[in-house]
Amino acid sequence: MKPKIKAIIFDLGGVITHGGYLDFVKHYCTACLTRQGQKKIFELEHQVNLGKITESQFYKKIREVFGVRLTPKQMHNLIVKHMKADKGLVHLIPHLKKAKIALFTNSIGHMALEVLRKRHLSSRRIFDKVFVSTKMRLAKPARRAYQYVLKELKVKPREAMMVDDRPENIRAVKKIGMHGIVYKNSRQFKRAIKKYELV
Repeated sequence: MKPKIKAIIFDLGGVITHGGYLDFVKHYCTACLTRQGQKKIFELEHQVNLGKITESQFYKKIREVFGVRLTPKQMHNLIVKHMKADKGLVHLIPHLKKAKIALFTNSIGHMALEVLRKRHLSSRRIFDKVFVSTKMRLAKPARRAYQYVLKELKVKPREAMMVDDRPENIRAVKKIGMHGIVYKNSRQFKRAIKKYELV
């Protein structure tokens, strides 16, 4: 028997949209990609995702620590400009509507909501609920963050699936009994979702 899924929870960057933040890091911040740099940027990401520092403070830290020669506004605009919707996945989502469809994203300040608005992705036609780390003050891959989302969606862990491009986030959901798909592209997702029954 196929596992029954009542809620599918999508990540934003790297899933619903592509480009943006990770491409920015790869292009403008070579020092971010060293082992020590990755550790530091992860710490900064975590602080901004939880709303402990503002988006502007986050970019200022990137300038100071990694020597990126762009203003906070330039960094913000570059990231938002290059975040494009995954059209294949966005087209597929309405066909999954037997299940609840949610978005749960770690956000740099209010950027996630801005991207959803600018790419016309905030409509109820796509998502039943949107969860943003800075509003929740909880971020992936924390167990409490996933538990909060499950409670709000009124589903048990075994009835929910997370779709995320970061393997560490999928490992975290599996530890609490959720299902998970590491997203690569819409064709791969379409094949993977056939192993489940949406109810």
